[in-house]
Amino acid sequence: MVRLTIADENVEKYLENLLRENKWFIGVIIGQLTAQRNFVVHLTRTPDPVEDEVSEENGEDESGDAATRNVTKKPDLVRPNSLDKLDEKWVYTHAKQVSRMLPGGLNVIGLFALAPSLMLKTSQSKLKQILYSLYKNLNKNVIVSTETTTDRILLQLDTSTKKLSCTTIDASDIKSAPKPSEWKYHSGENQWVKLTSLVNLDIPICVSSESKHQTLIKQLQVGLVEFGDSIKRSIITFNGLIREPSESLLVLSDRKGRKDIHNASDSIITQDVVIYLPLESKDGLCEPKVKTSQATINMIGTTVIRAFVSTKATVRDAIEAVKMDIIRSLMIRCELLCEEFNVTEGKQGSEVYDPPVRLFCQLPQCGLEVCDYVFQDEKQDEVKERIKELLDIEVEELEETEKSAADDGTWSCPSSLSCMSSHQSLAAPQISDNRHLMKASFWTTVGCLIAVVASWMSYQYMYDE
Repeated sequence: MVRLTIADENVEKYLENLLRENKWFIGVIIGQLTAQRNFVVHLTRTPDPVEDEVSEENGEDESGDAATRNVTKKPDLVRPNSLDKLDEKWVYTHAKQVSRMLPGGLNVIGLFALAPSLMLKTSQSKLKQILYSLYKNLNKNVIVSTETTTDRILLQLDTSTKKLSCTTIDASDIKSAPKPSEWKYHSGENQWVKLTSLVNLDIPICVSSESKHQTLIKQLQVGLVEFGDSIKRSIITFNGLIREPSESLLVLSDRKGRKDIHNASDSIITQDVVIYLPLESKDGLCEPKVKTSQATINMIGTTVIRAFVSTKATVRDAIEAVKMDIIRSLMIRCELLCEEFNVTEGKQGSEVYDPPVRLFCQLPQCGLEVCDYVFQDEKQDEVKERIKELLDIEVEELEETEKSAADDGTWSCPSSLSCMSSHQSLAAPQISDNRHLMKASFWTTVGCLIAVVASWMSYQYMYDE
């Protein structure tokens, strides 16, 4: 049975606009892969490579992760004369940056290419190679995977014949053969469910003596594995109710009045969710173990969580989307802090860093949202320019949902934790200001290094000398 891929009408318009430029293009596909069908909500072409930027942006640190914060700072080079001459690392860098801008439920789910017939024919191996690379690198250093499929989309548009070809490939298996997929444009707005929450975090991490010479980001990645497992085993309520994973997320009453959709905001149904962590480890209650550690990191704070799923989604789909956003948002903030300020180890004395806060904006015409993580010294115009370059969209307004701890002027964080059965709620307290803050502190035995990480997230780092 041929798998169905449904694309928004704005995707068709985007491809038509690219065709008018009479050049070849390559870019990434943003959407959602479900058990029943694929949803494509946005395409964005990869910016042209720039001088020295490909090698600079892809220099890996000890964690195996790339520094991918900035995109273009230098004059454009001449475009390669063919797709098969393109540096695949540059496409991955773009995909990495785009994936950081996506809420839970949305992912980089494939690759698209526009080129003349002969160029597409001679570039098949290169396109598959890039697709495999995207899957491998975007899933590298993921502390807990929530994906249910390893298929990825390869969309090709022949600029000579205007013929469009859509296939899916198992990106985890380099020997897998492409499978045809029916590409269909949706005549009206797709309807989506927006899942929202404010999450309190209090994560203790012990850094073992064996990890003393690892970079901070690697220590965080290793230390967050247990938290990621707790998120994976957590219970999530929808509008205060525990739901069966196999049932439809929306009941009949939620769908009433949704037939006539006149603008993007009408296509969104919002539901509040609350996350409850298990109070015991996956191994159950056990005797305390004594370990030798050279540092302790405490992450404390509150963050805004947002995820999107189709109105045809099951409760299980919604749960996975929320969990994805919690874990991915946390790791992105850690990566950006280490990249921006080169925070690799504890220092003596004290330093203060402002946090990257999460700003949201809407994708045009579909009502879905994307985000960016912004440090305090960045201006909104710079953020809009970065979003334009990476997502190829014009942004009129940014929604500020979080603020820096430095703006708040206090290092205290209110706590409002409650219990339900064997799980503890991560629901954040009600705050009059609709922006929420994060903060981070690194403490050493000699002095202190205070670093703000992300909205209401506090890190405490103590080295044993």
